[in-house]
Amino acid sequence: MRVPSARATSAILAADRRAGDALRARARAVPGGHEYARLAADAMAPGFQALVVALLVLPGSRALGLRAAIAAVAAGAAAKAARDAIDRPRPGTRADGGLPSRHAASATAIALVISRERPVLGAVAQMAAIAGFAARVAAADHDPLDVVAGAGVGATVARVMRRRRPAGTRR
Repeated sequence: MRVPSARATSAILAADRRAGDALRARARAVPGGHEYARLAADAMAPGFQALVVALLVLPGSRALGLRAAIAAVAAGAAAKAARDAIDRPRPGTRADGGLPSRHAASATAIALVISRERPVLGAVAQMAAIAGFAARVAAADHDPLDVVAGAGVGATVARVMRRRRPAGTRR
């Protein structure tokens, strides 16, 4: 496999930043658009945390809630490790790196783990995650590649967890 040159990588990252800037400009062009994006971006993590807590406390869904929680923590930790190694600046004012997005990684892992046992709830969670990804780009927390890479980390963690399920448990 050929590794892209520094020039190609730079071009990809510049195109990604332009795409994020274009989405942010569209959000600002809508009255209240940036504020709504900020609100949705800030609601993403607590919303997914509340979903996991609900699964943990509701009878009959505790095991699923536990798997979702483990997936979220593992995906967030993997994304943070990658982000610290990559150290790509964010589009906004935050000083820490943004690639890959920990929020996208955790939300994707949660949604995919839930989807295996509760397809409708999982589909709703996946749609909420996608809306949250767009909001995080529009609010200048991330660029598109950041959330795509984060979602990839989350999907990988969910896939690994699927293979690591104890014998005799439902798939």
